[in-house]
Amino acid sequence: MSIADTLHYQNRIQEISFRFAQDMLALHEEEPEIFEGRTTLEEWSNQAWMAKIDLDKRIEEQIEIVEGLLHDGSYTRNL
Repeated sequence: MSIADTLHYQNRIQEISFRFAQDMLALHEEEPEIFEGRTTLEEWSNQAWMAKIDLDKRIEEQIEIVEGLLHDGSYTRNL
């Protein structure tokens, strides 16, 4: 079991990715002109939530990779 699987880390990952999705949705409201002719609010909303799910997975994967490197001694330095 990775530390990324613990409730503490899962909550933090969810907080970060949820905030990201909210910020992306706010961007559409704050600067609608950059989306004109490219995507509707509904399309952007769907894309932002799909990106949130992807971000959840990517953060967890990176924590697991770094944790593995730590356990394998990759961060050991000769004193």
